[in-house]
Amino acid sequence: MALSKAKKIRQKQAREGKYNPELNRLSWNGLDPAARITPTLREHKEKLQRKHKWNHSLDSRDGSIYLLYRNI
Repeated sequence: MALSKAKKIRQKQAREGKYNPELNRLSWNGLDPAARITPTLREHKEKLQRKHKWNHSLDSRDGSIYLLYRNI
């Protein structure tokens, strides 16, 4: 199978010590783009629960405080 004209030029430039753009075409740094999935609703809610620590809207309590003062 013959080499394309562009590949021949790239190889010639690499032999001459010039920059080879094929070096930029490396791996995905450990990521597999086909394996990525969107989070489930439960995972999404758990993430929000951890992210917004003071957001009690997902909590069952209403967040109210009851104080009782007694004068003697």
